[in-house]
Amino acid sequence: MRDTVSTLPALPRDLDELRLPIPVQPRPPRPRPVREWFRRNGPDFAWLAPLLTLTGFVHAAGMARAPAFAEVEGEAVARIADGAWSFSGDLGLAQLAAWIGPSGALDRASQAVAGGREAMLVVLLLGVVLLWILARRLGVARPAAAVAVVLFAVSPLALHLHRMVLAENVAVLWTLLAFALATARRRQPVAFPAAAAAMVVAALTQTTFLVVAPFVVWMMWQQVTARAWRLVLAGVATAAGAGGYAYVLMSLGDLGGGTPERWWTLDPVLLVVGPVAAGAALLFRPLRPVAGALLTLVLLIVVPGGSAPVALLIAAVPLAALLVPAAAHRLVVRMLSMRGRPEATPLAIMSTTAAAALVVAVAATWPGELRPLLREDPVAPVEQAERWLEANVPREGRLVVDHTIRADLLRSGFSAGGVLPFTSYPAAESPGELLPLGATVAAPPAFDPRPPGWTHYDYIVSTAALRDDDTDRPDVRAALAESTVVAEFGSGDGRVEIRAIHPLGRDVAEAVAADDRRTVGYATGQLLRNDALRFDADARAVAEAGRVDPRLVIILGKLSGTHEVDVALPALPGEDAGVRRQVVLSGLPTEDEAARVALWLLGQPPPFTPSQVDTDGTTVTATYSLTAPRGLLPDPPQHDSP
Repeated sequence: MRDTVSTLPALPRDLDELRLPIPVQPRPPRPRPVREWFRRNGPDFAWLAPLLTLTGFVHAAGMARAPAFAEVEGEAVARIADGAWSFSGDLGLAQLAAWIGPSGALDRASQAVAGGREAMLVVLLLGVVLLWILARRLGVARPAAAVAVVLFAVSPLALHLHRMVLAENVAVLWTLLAFALATARRRQPVAFPAAAAAMVVAALTQTTFLVVAPFVVWMMWQQVTARAWRLVLAGVATAAGAGGYAYVLMSLGDLGGGTPERWWTLDPVLLVVGPVAAGAALLFRPLRPVAGALLTLVLLIVVPGGSAPVALLIAAVPLAALLVPAAAHRLVVRMLSMRGRPEATPLAIMSTTAAAALVVAVAATWPGELRPLLREDPVAPVEQAERWLEANVPREGRLVVDHTIRADLLRSGFSAGGVLPFTSYPAAESPGELLPLGATVAAPPAFDPRPPGWTHYDYIVSTAALRDDDTDRPDVRAALAESTVVAEFGSGDGRVEIRAIHPLGRDVAEAVAADDRRTVGYATGQLLRNDALRFDADARAVAEAGRVDPRLVIILGKLSGTHEVDVALPALPGEDAGVRRQVVLSGLPTEDEAARVALWLLGQPPPFTPSQVDTDGTTVTATYSLTAPRGLLPDPPQHDSP
């Protein structure tokens, strides 16, 4: 037998001397949740941060100026400021008030609607984050998701709508959240009920968003495989769709916010490319629910014709912004997989041509529509009119205005009972058909107190919102017809007219004004022959026409007995065609003499006391209140003409 040599170490004689190594488990790594989060989401955050900065800058640049304030915005902000909303009936206003109230937005802003638009900036930034999450969950590449965010935030149509204080913009947030939760592949027992709850909040915020609910359910249906769950989701989608479409179709005539023709002028590119991209997105399973929702919204906008709820368009904008780059990305990936086939070259040429045409269309239309939103100031006439009213109309004055101006006037001290929104006046009653004999007569409606008639008010402020009102209101129509312009700001469709209401009729007021001009013209004719008063050319023409406040005529007559001055009669802002009630006296020898003249003016008895006197060196400027009492000047001889 062959001996073998062992290489193992010899065992100790005493087993107690045996010491085996005890295995030690390695210490588990310490959890670092922040580092892990940045490792997973760092690239998305690096893309999203500059997009949020761009979105905030573009939205904030001129958001308080353009677009022009709408009547619905003024009404919403006024209800928030007055606390005239409830969680049950005005969930959208409640969500806006959650930012406007605690942040003090109304106190910071010069106008109430501008404070409300500050909340819309927060809504837009949250919407950008949710749109990015939805795009990434649908498998959209980061560059394509960035394009979707730019379309959602910077396109002219989207920027115009996002700046307006509308509850529909808040409902978009909940809709995007519902879509994002519906794409969950893990923790579906939690994500799907949360998606349903988000969709319910969106529908309570704006009922029209019920239309989108079936497609959120469709998105959930794609994520599950169990037959029982699919049947349940199909039933929920059918019920939500039936209710949503019935509501929208019945309310198309009542929720009108614009026409497709008007929206077309803002952004024809997105309105054309969006539905086309939705049609292409139907080829790809993950994008089909979003594409179906967009095509349904487009049909509801286009098919009925005429006025359509603006909520439909606001709901369609984020979906179109998402589908345009998402469908393009999927098509590019599919074409790259076809390289080497005969049909690859024609498809590449067609795709390149379409992309070039899209770039040219954007370059040709977007700058022209974005420039007014970023640079122009259509709100300036409204702000000037408000300053004029605050300076010239007593706080107890009675005015008929729109909601945007009313909110600002109430903040400046006007009484709520004296500033009436024109929408308070009822619409004209159309003659009804004769009931057949024996028909049941309906019970009279509950008593609804109406505001005082138009003759009880002093001024009516004619704005674009008031003139564009489609409702025929006889009181408003009569107030506009039986009034004359006192001050006018701006021009064109955006002009603001402050009109004095004449209870006895416009013809009577114009006849009285013509008689007053004849009386003033005769008196100023005497002043023009006075060598102590040197009128400039414009002041001479105004004096000859009799368009001078009679208080100025008497004051200048008194002053001519002690001083030789140069006289100018400038028009106050907005009163170019009205009676001149401001006088500029210059050519005084010293500053002390100018100060003595100013004190002399302030010492005149009422109604000859100026409302404001300013001195600048040897120049004195005196301004009188808006309305002068009649009968201050004697009637001219009958044989004299002005």
